[in-house]
Amino acid sequence: MVFNEKIVNPTELRHWEGKIELYWVYTSGSAGDEFFKALKKGKFIAAKCKECGKVYFPPRIYCEYDFSETEYVNISGEGTVRAFTVARLDKDEKPLEKPEIYAIIDLDGTDGCIVHLLNAKPEDVYVGMRVKPVLKAKNKREGRITDILYYKPS
Repeated sequence: MVFNEKIVNPTELRHWEGKIELYWVYTSGSAGDEFFKALKKGKFIAAKCKECGKVYFPPRIYCEYDFSETEYVNISGEGTVRAFTVARLDKDEKPLEKPEIYAIIDLDGTDGCIVHLLNAKPEDVYVGMRVKPVLKAKNKREGRITDILYYKPS
């Protein structure tokens, strides 16, 4: 039985041992696609509403306030740390060699943010800290969020 089948006979239901296997395909949509194309070139884009001027990051094709179309605008990718956390254990709860810092970063010139790895010492990080992105080498970029290696203090 798969999840898109209609159950007519309740005796067809069964119990799963372990994990339920689920498959899905995530699409970033046309605005997300444009963002990843720009990122592959080393640029950051957002979307600005043609009516109210709100600037969205990640970019969207329509404004969520007035449903107007948006246009892509270049942004620096730099921003300010809004919040952060320090991870000292990996996903299997084993100690990391070096603590990892994950930050919510409000991007300059936008009404949006990004959550990403921050390359700094935990004791040096603070809310309000200015940061900038560090990208993979141009020939290594794939048009994925992992093209941003990390953010660093600016």
